[in-house]
Amino acid sequence: MPIDPHFLGFGRASVDPDGIYRFRTIRPGRVPGPGNTLQAPHLAVSVFGRGILKRLATRLYFADGEGNDHDPVLSAVPADRRKTLIAHQRDDGRWWFDIRLQGDAETVFFAV
Repeated sequence: MPIDPHFLGFGRASVDPDGIYRFRTIRPGRVPGPGNTLQAPHLAVSVFGRGILKRLATRLYFADGEGNDHDPVLSAVPADRRKTLIAHQRDDGRWWFDIRLQGDAETVFFAV
């Protein structure tokens, strides 16, 4: 399938007063990974904000993503922390991904 000529490969979203963000994009497929592997479908996410001196890099994986069990990056995250990188589909069809900056269930961020 050809790539949509209007798809830029990145986007930007801000949060509303309740801390909710919305982002509309295409759902990615699998891509090559390190060591001749395939990565599970994911979105690369960067968080910027007041008081954050350096961007926080993370990934959004889909709960039903093909290859999640064998993704080399997701597999490198301790099993009990992987859930912070998984988006879940709601009854209305939208995907929900919480990003938590601290505390219980803090999102895993990567040193890049």
